[in-house]
Amino acid sequence: MSPLLRTLVDIGPRRLQRRLRYSLRQRLNRSLPPSLALALAGAGSENHPPSWRSALQPLAAPELPLPPGALPSSPEGLRFTFLNQPRQLAWPIPWNDPAWERLWQFHLHYFDWARTWLDHALSSGHWPAEAEALEPLLDHWIAANAPGRGDGWHSYTLSLRSRNWIWLFRCCPALATPERLRSLWQQLRWLQAHPEHCHGGNHWLENLTALAVGSLQFEGAPARRMQDRALRLLRRELAAQLLADGGHEERSASYHLLMLDRLVELACTLASLSGERPAWLLQAIAAMGGWARAVRLEGGQAPRFNDSAADAAPPLDVVLAFAEAFLQGRSALAEGSPGSRGLRRRLLESAAARPLLAPPPATQPAPGITDLPATGWTILRPGHGWELAFRCGIPCPSHLPSHAHSDQLSLELSHRGRWLLSEAGTSRYAVGPERAYERSGAAHNVLQLGLASSDGSTHWIEPVQVWGAFRAGRKAQPRRRGCGTLPGDGCFVQGSHDGFDHHGADHQRRVELSGVAAQRLTLTLHDTVTTTVPVLFRIWWHLAPELPRDLLQSLRVEAPTARHLSASWHGTLFAHGFGQRSPRHSYCLSGSLPAGQHHLSSVLPLTLAPLAASQPCPASG
Repeated sequence: MSPLLRTLVDIGPRRLQRRLRYSLRQRLNRSLPPSLALALAGAGSENHPPSWRSALQPLAAPELPLPPGALPSSPEGLRFTFLNQPRQLAWPIPWNDPAWERLWQFHLHYFDWARTWLDHALSSGHWPAEAEALEPLLDHWIAANAPGRGDGWHSYTLSLRSRNWIWLFRCCPALATPERLRSLWQQLRWLQAHPEHCHGGNHWLENLTALAVGSLQFEGAPARRMQDRALRLLRRELAAQLLADGGHEERSASYHLLMLDRLVELACTLASLSGERPAWLLQAIAAMGGWARAVRLEGGQAPRFNDSAADAAPPLDVVLAFAEAFLQGRSALAEGSPGSRGLRRRLLESAAARPLLAPPPATQPAPGITDLPATGWTILRPGHGWELAFRCGIPCPSHLPSHAHSDQLSLELSHRGRWLLSEAGTSRYAVGPERAYERSGAAHNVLQLGLASSDGSTHWIEPVQVWGAFRAGRKAQPRRRGCGTLPGDGCFVQGSHDGFDHHGADHQRRVELSGVAAQRLTLTLHDTVTTTVPVLFRIWWHLAPELPRDLLQSLRVEAPTARHLSASWHGTLFAHGFGQRSPRHSYCLSGSLPAGQHHLSSVLPLTLAPLAASQPCPASG
């Protein structure tokens, strides 16, 4: 079955119908007069929006003066940096430019940059210099982005922008002019009429939390109906999207943290306005917070499986502190902790503080084994700061492969928050060679199997058949998962998958950690390959940036039945975030295997004393 056909089958007829309807609705909106498109969304007849509620006054910062409200003073206009790509935009800025990467344009419409300015102002007592153009930018967005036109009216950008506008208007009430409130209400009505339930996942949760938070800002029956509907759908969707171990179904630390942050914002808003603390919402926050703490590595990092751009979400420690402060009924974050000043602190202060759930566990998981079977991640913590994350699980929901990678049976190793062996990570979402590589098996610490072609080339089999920017055909399912302790101080994790079955092959991997000491550890890989046809193989070892090749100099490999065994070094790239990559060394062991069963053992004694001067890699998540 072709990747496209497999993708369509997995999406299913119901979601395909919804996606077609969503796409056709977008095309129709672009062809209609904006006033008619707005009317069809149910907001065209409302010249005056519902009344703005006054119950969130605790968020207001009367001591904070408004920014000057002037046009950009620089003749070059305004400078924005998204995805680590800076651009100087002349005034009036073009909100939609086909020459830009679409995700960069989305970021312009998000107004996350305005929230960053607000956080700076709340923390320091003064606005950054570039915020002088905040009011002109708000008004120019309204004037230059007619309903239904451009990416500003995409449901995802609407979700993020509406929330950011709300916090701007709440913290600085003078910004909430009648025209801006009218536009905000129209955007919420548009979002309600253009849901992304056809996509599901984080996009649909973004829509619903934005509608819930947005509707709570207004009085009247329409706002109440919007609120009731959004909360009802959100409750149902969380029950479907949250896994038994507390993880989010897309199995990405970045998107898990994004969704957790949104839920805590909503919970604070509900508690502040009405004192409501729905049990289903508290339980979701507690479960997701527990998952975030379980996967937290030293230094605030998280495993980089699936899409994992470090700057795609707030830092793990910031989100975790926010969630735990709310659940414990603290009115503010502890001074000096991540995010202890700014909007999150004000949101906690606005919510009536009282303990909601039992305190969370200790700050850092104790040495041992953390297994998250629904997520498909296992983390070995044998002590002395060593942490190994292993991936063997369902790669993604069958209908939603957007953020999946071909990383079954991959691993990452860190020590005291410093990456040693790591995935390539995620540096961009646009279609191209970088995206294709970062989603492929070759970008991960895996064993790949391949078939020789008649022209002498090799077809490397992807257990998760990634294609395009956000698509996947066949999605390998896990089997024979297991983990446990070894005699002495060791531990192991193992698993397999069905991704090679259709080629008559099977791969099982077992990872063992032993000889654990402060600066020493032995990592052993046991790869068992059973095949009915001759296959090629290669095993990847990706070092973190700045680590020398010498780290692998003691690697011992036993492959008695392998043929044409060879080793090679490759220069590859490690993604620190969107548009930000560093060179690193990658070691590849390759060869061929005849039909039969084969045992490949790789033993790596690690000694870190010579690496003491190396700098830790930036935290992901």
